[in-house]
Amino acid sequence: MTDWKSIPKIDAHIHLLPPDVIENNRGNGDRFVEYGSVDDYLRLMDQYHIEAACVMPFNDPYMLSMDFTVGSVHSNLLAMCRQAENRLFCFADIDIRSPIETTLELLEKALEQKEFLGVKIHPTNTGYPVDGTYYDRVFAWAEQNRVPVEIHSYPRTHLPDDVCSPSRIRNVIRKYPTLRVSVAHAGGFQYEELIGLGLYFNISAVLTDWADQYGIEKTNHILRQLNVNRLVFATDYPDNRKLAPCEIYDRYCAILGKMDFTLAEAENICKFNALRMLTL
Repeated sequence: MTDWKSIPKIDAHIHLLPPDVIENNRGNGDRFVEYGSVDDYLRLMDQYHIEAACVMPFNDPYMLSMDFTVGSVHSNLLAMCRQAENRLFCFADIDIRSPIETTLELLEKALEQKEFLGVKIHPTNTGYPVDGTYYDRVFAWAEQNRVPVEIHSYPRTHLPDDVCSPSRIRNVIRKYPTLRVSVAHAGGFQYEELIGLGLYFNISAVLTDWADQYGIEKTNHILRQLNVNRLVFATDYPDNRKLAPCEIYDRYCAILGKMDFTLAEAENICKFNALRMLTL
């Protein structure tokens, strides 16, 4: 049995908050506020052999800044990453309320910094469909510049055309076939729509949900269907839907440790697939 806890890892999808946001929101019981500082996370990195992690924005500037602008979000993300140089990286944010030209300018400026590795699209938070016209220019820019795009996809199970549904991601891939895409949460319980598209899949949040609903054997089968060479370790720390922040890494390692992955496959999932996805 592979010891997943000891394998060097890249957690490709976490959330942290800047100090001023934490200080202005203390006492409300929010997991991001209580457990989302850089110092909190650095302790976990050492404990669970996490060599690097990608901090994801929310497409909601109210979550990562106190003046509620994407420019400030990017400054805060950069400052957090530089607090843990070469250990923390991030993806650029967008605000669909801004003119698309402004969004593209901010993306270009952010991606000039080595800490920014890609751009995050969160259709559920914005309430805007991933195959909508606003995102077309973002995808065209990302495809042309070989910039990885992380797309949130955890649709409501009863809505095959939810704003983040795999069916809509398929529409995006038809228009931008060489776009480098990572699907956050692997499409949730609509994952089958994405099999065979050549995408990367991170297992943040969804791994525990699949294991609870389907059991270990079927979850193991799902991960292999998605392609072991395209699976990326990720947890969504510190908010994993059902788990307390202190439980997340132990639970992930326990679930994966019950599966049939070889050590080489586990090393790919934990680290090397992410490096390939991010062209590092």
